[in-house]
Amino acid sequence: MTSLLGTIALVLSLLAPSAANAFCGCRSPRIPRCDDADPARRITVEIDLTVADGAIEILTQSGPYRMPPAHIDGKPILAAFMRRGEIFQGFLDEAVTIAAGTMMGTRATVETTAAFAPGEYEVLLFIDAVADGGLGPQRGDLAAFDNSGCDPTGVSVRVTVGCEDVTVRLENRHFIIF
Repeated sequence: MTSLLGTIALVLSLLAPSAANAFCGCRSPRIPRCDDADPARRITVEIDLTVADGAIEILTQSGPYRMPPAHIDGKPILAAFMRRGEIFQGFLDEAVTIAAGTMMGTRATVETTAAFAPGEYEVLLFIDAVADGGLGPQRGDLAAFDNSGCDPTGVSVRVTVGCEDVTVRLENRHFIIF
């Protein structure tokens, strides 16, 4: 009887992670196989920040911060696109591609070239809100992230590319002051 209970406990322990994933929806997205000859796809990032009571509300480590929209109008945007799980070390040649744009009020669009095969990618994007610029975010810049998924990165927005071009929409909740 003891060995039967031990066997049942072992089987249940092996099934537990699978059962937990089934209930929380934490499965990795299924990456399709595309039939066309050109597997390269584009990623378009649309930034759309909402203004309430004359300010953009952005997260900080100590709570929300209200920023005037004029503070980011006309500011450059830089985005590095990495394969899932790869960490950007500052070497531009490590990225799948780099894209740039400019804020137009509280909105912007950043579009890549067709460089992505089906799979998962990390978008590391920042708005260069600080006057002295630079190739990486500096104190006061806005950096995009998304911790809403089951496997959050804390430093990027994860994008799944399938058999078509992908558009990602970033809103206030996706940004933090660096």
